[in-house]
Amino acid sequence: MSRGLLRYARLTRRQIVMFALASAAINGVITASVGAWLAQTYSAYQSRRQAIETIAHLVYERRTRAGMVASAIRRNADIEEVRHRKQAYDEAYVDWNKNVMLNLFAIREAAGDLKFSALEPLFEDHLIARMADVDRCITKAYDARVLDQDAKAVLEACRMAELHQFVLDCGATFTNELYKLTRLTFIPFSGEFAETKALAETRIREACLAKDTGAPVAAPSSPAQPATPTAATSSVPASPPQATSPAQPATDAPTK
Repeated sequence: MSRGLLRYARLTRRQIVMFALASAAINGVITASVGAWLAQTYSAYQSRRQAIETIAHLVYERRTRAGMVASAIRRNADIEEVRHRKQAYDEAYVDWNKNVMLNLFAIREAAGDLKFSALEPLFEDHLIARMADVDRCITKAYDARVLDQDAKAVLEACRMAELHQFVLDCGATFTNELYKLTRLTFIPFSGEFAETKALAETRIREACLAKDTGAPVAAPSSPAQPATPTAATSSVPASPPQATSPAQPATDAPTK
């Protein structure tokens, strides 16, 4: 019967074999292409998510260690405890600044922008700027504590409590929205990502732009005799960092 069907269809055995080989080759190419695309998509997802988790880790570590220094100063802790906490904060400070450019790249990639993301100015001009204000406040208060002056008055003058809360609100919203943008999806050419991105920008602006009260009031200046620099003390710039081009990210690196 099969031979009759072959004769009726006018197909030779060789044509059937060639058709089977061609079908297998095409199926193999399609399967390999789809598999490679799925693997690349998942790898990119893993990389972006890890980068955002690193940003969150750096933000929370630096904020937490700054709060620990301020807490030690407020309760008049022993100077050795204050120095130990300040040294730990300085280590987090260095880790943050050496990863600023990588953080901008991660934001750009999470937002799906090749050259520049609208989220970068919010990151530099508000979160980084206020973290720089926190560093200035902590450093001045620490210097006053070393000189046995009223360090708590310094913290009050530079509004440490408000800055500390702003870094939490802005940093938490920023990292949370970036985390949502890295959600894994295998559906290309959909408008869902654009909607999520627009909503993320709106929420970040509300938390980081609308709630940003600007630079704090200058803290009381120190007496004529400055504190002797120590390994745990970091100097800070005289003004908040400004938004820069992607090639020159804003940092609050200390001046020597």
